[in-house]
Amino acid sequence: MATFPLIDVGVVLTLTQNVVYALPQKRVKMFTSTAGAAFSLSNDSAFGAAIVPTLVEGSYETVAGFIKSTAADALCTFKGF
Repeated sequence: MATFPLIDVGVVLTLTQNVVYALPQKRVKMFTSTAGAAFSLSNDSAFGAAIVPTLVEGSYETVAGFIKSTAADALCTFKGF
């Protein structure tokens, strides 16, 4: 079984391009200051049913189990709400 880095809420981190990260087990908002960043969300680590998160009021709402940065190494922070 593969293991994935777990994202902590409230910490600033860089999502390395095409690395799969596990999201916290609650709804979080993701903020990024990286121009041109693109992300993919999925409920399975293989990204068989990947979706692109929607930018809403300057942040992305993430409700999936996994995330990866698909276009650039992105500086991000995640906050609960």
